Amino acid sequence: MESEVNYTGITRSLNISIDNLYEHNQHILCQIEEGINAQTISSPVVGYQGVPGANGEEATYTYFKGKWSQIIAHESFEDVIEALLEGKIDYGVLPIENSSTGEVLDTYDLIKNNELYIVGEQSIKIENNLLVVPGSKIEDIEEVYSHPQALGQSKEFLKNHPKIKPLPYINTATACKHVADLKDKTKAAIGNRRAGVLYELENLVPNINFNKNNFTRFIVLANKMNITQECNKISIVFSTEHLSGALYNILGHFAHNGLNLLKIQSRPLLEKKWQYYFFADLEGNLEQANVLIALSQIMNQCSYFKILGNYKQCE
Repeated sequence: MESEVNYTGITRSLNISIDNLYEHNQHILCQIEEGINAQTISSPVVGYQGVPGANGEEATYTYFKGKWSQIIAHESFEDVIEALLEGKIDYGVLPIENSSTGEVLDTYDLIKNNELYIVGEQSIKIENNLLVVPGSKIEDIEEVYSHPQALGQSKEFLKNHPKIKPLPYINTATACKHVADLKDKTKAAIGNRRAGVLYELENLVPNINFNKNNFTRFIVLANKMNITQECNKISIVFSTEHLSGALYNILGHFAHNGLNLLKIQSRPLLEKKWQYYFFADLEGNLEQANVLIALSQIMNQCSYFKILGNYKQCE
């Protein structure tokens, strides 16, 4: 019969080693500890950007599955962030990436510049439709309104209809409401079917996005981390010294500690030309020793470092 092995001494030594690694960054360990002890809000107030019928509303419905006390629409991304910081909502839902047109850069900047954390994510399939006032024909349309992402996702359709002028709008559903209010057969909106029904618009040309496998990923933001054993994705942001090999050395810590880097995205560091912040997503949980070791080594080599959250990856 195999004898039981007591790893208590090894565990204690490992914890001491991690504490030493974070000696000058104890606030990071405190944030992680606070996140581990955080309780999920059972009946939260949730905010999203847009109006009823927006993709953000659908992402909110899908993620929270009816477990909310109130859902509040906000005019802009900044309004959602402000409501979170002021405690008017418990969670905020914002888009961060589309599979066809890439990153929603405004969201990256907002989460970097504010003390908020990603606690969840939700992907939804996006189907863009040309929505018009009932009775409109394709030859009537002169202008089409939608969010820049939706316009980009529909670029092939618009290229084939050069007479139609694309006009950026704050949100797809808001664009639908605007066209419905105008009651003008020369105006159209690009949005989802639900928004079309809600604002009594006719779906003149369905599914006009060039990529039929078109998804948008939304993140769920909160004032504190909420770390559970199910959390398997970590988001961080950092900047390196402007030296040869600096980024290479940072990325090496992921490989050396057995961590899978899921994504990396750069954003300009405004106060220094041609230098950048790097947003990175990796697999892991902040309770794992190899994760803590890797992040501590990265912190020590970065001029700026911040943990953006630890959450369950959306399948």
